Amino acid sequence: MSPSPFPRRGLPRWFGSVSLQGLQSRAMNCPKCHFTVEADSRFCKYCGASLAAGAAAATTEPMTPSNRGPASPSGAESTRADPFSAAAKETKPGDLHRDPAMEKDVWQGRPSWRAYYGTWFIWLVGVIVVLILVYRSTQPSESGWNLRDAAWLVAFASGVALFVRQFLVIYGQHFRLTTQRLFMNRGILSRVTDQLELVRVEDVRLRQGVVDRLVNTGRVEIISSDQTDQDLTLESIAEPAQVAEHIRRNVRGARGKGSLFVENV
Repeated sequence: MSPSPFPRRGLPRWFGSVSLQGLQSRAMNCPKCHFTVEADSRFCKYCGASLAAGAAAATTEPMTPSNRGPASPSGAESTRADPFSAAAKETKPGDLHRDPAMEKDVWQGRPSWRAYYGTWFIWLVGVIVVLILVYRSTQPSESGWNLRDAAWLVAFASGVALFVRQFLVIYGQHFRLTTQRLFMNRGILSRVTDQLELVRVEDVRLRQGVVDRLVNTGRVEIISSDQTDQDLTLESIAEPAQVAEHIRRNVRGARGKGSLFVENV
């Protein structure tokens, strides 16, 4: 063989030390699990966190045996926290609609007094008409009980009865919406609670009368596939359109991300 035209030259002795120092200077700490990874990494190889946002703020630290990451299976167990368990506990957008521990309240309320303005208006008109007829058909009496006094007593008693009835209706119901369920509480002294999983909701219907549109009240009807409570109604609530939208959004969240809910197989 003929000798190579290019003479071999040995590498300088300082080449290995310079290369090792360069690798150490290019290491950075993960802002989440605090393990040391390469500076040009986009994601942490231990916990999977994105390193794009924390690359500028991360401090540069040489890679040493104490912070180079979890030990191999054959080695001793690391005393540091497991980054995979920390990543599993990270809050995700879908957890609010699936994880029971992440369930949060979205809305709560009860029937509004404004929904009964129409009833009070009809009562007031009826009382005025009755009093006018009584006063026109009778004469004032100077002594004793007369028909006019009886008309006033009937008007007062009917007003009290109407108020008590509406008080029991309003404070005998309470509605609570969470990211996963809808609760309906009925009763004052004794209470019955119905709960509906939002994943079972099939349709939401809003009903408003003339007076309801004037005072912004109405009823929200919920149609579901639940075997016990197929149709639930939120009666006489304020701002029903906003409540219906809250239900719709959380139903979409409970059914979202490609999940398939099978009711009967």
